[in-house]
Amino acid sequence: MTTPSPAPAPVPLNVLDLANRPYGGTNADAVAGSVRLAQAAEELGYQRFWVAEHHGMPAIASSAPAVLIAGIAAATSRIRVGSGGVMLPNHAPLVVAEQFGTLRALYGDRIDLGIGRAPGTDGATAMALRRSTEGLGVDDFPQQLLDLIGFFTGGMSDANPLHSIIAVPGLGDAPQIWLLGSSGFSAQVAAALGLPFAFAHHFAGDHTEEALDLYRSRFEPSESLREPHTMIAVNVVSDDDPEVVRALSLPGQLSFLRMRMGAKPQPVSVEEALAYEFSPLEEEFIAARNARQAVGTPQEVKTRLEALLASTGADELTIASGAATVDGRIRSLEIVRDVLGGSAG
Repeated sequence: MTTPSPAPAPVPLNVLDLANRPYGGTNADAVAGSVRLAQAAEELGYQRFWVAEHHGMPAIASSAPAVLIAGIAAATSRIRVGSGGVMLPNHAPLVVAEQFGTLRALYGDRIDLGIGRAPGTDGATAMALRRSTEGLGVDDFPQQLLDLIGFFTGGMSDANPLHSIIAVPGLGDAPQIWLLGSSGFSAQVAAALGLPFAFAHHFAGDHTEEALDLYRSRFEPSESLREPHTMIAVNVVSDDDPEVVRALSLPGQLSFLRMRMGAKPQPVSVEEALAYEFSPLEEEFIAARNARQAVGTPQEVKTRLEALLASTGADELTIASGAATVDGRIRSLEIVRDVLGGSAG
């Protein structure tokens, strides 16, 4: 099959990874897969490689982003490496500042710090991470974020009880900070603080344009960012053969269905997913979830991504591939690069 011609004016391309544990594999296989995917992304000219924070999920090994970032950055040389994101309510801001200050000391200006508001897990696990329910409320997040930025910049007011504490490493050595979100709340916080905003379209695709418009309309320039800057993440599973696309995408869809029912599923094999009899309601749910993602042949992916970039005006595009294998995820990155004419920034 002929690869579609590249689209004009490509945006920078990025990757979001969860260190998925393969069916029958180990956690070592999962993190080795992340390293391999990052190396492939670097070779393909992608600009950023981010890892997400999740806890208590048997199929996901990205519970410690700072540690995984260190390993990936050591195995690559150019691509920016960061978090997509660190879930700030799970951590004391001082700890995050010290961790990412250390990463900056190790790898210089290749480190990104994407911050999220959700815990990335259930309530009991979130409390176990913090050892308290204090600081887990929505209203606590803006101050936690201000404290974190203050540890990097030294800009805390004298009224802040943390103002005399020094983050070492950290102070004066801030990574590039992004705010992640899937709602208007995060869009408004990012706008108020003058931070770049990354929207999780890959799992909350119904209100992407609305959130980005809200961010842009309320953006306040900051010392680090003079104009609003946006990123969207989209699920991509692609291959020349539609049957390969189906085989590689169904395990992730089945896992997502089980998570929606309250389970914490083990990795799903391609064989189990292909043999599973989806109910009409489940088929409808999957179709609705894929409607604004990019699951299909190269031409279908090209059409979907171009339409999404046109409707959102996103400045950067992040690929969160739901393919069941590392080879499948690499192939999806190759196709996106080819059909969009990817840029290394």
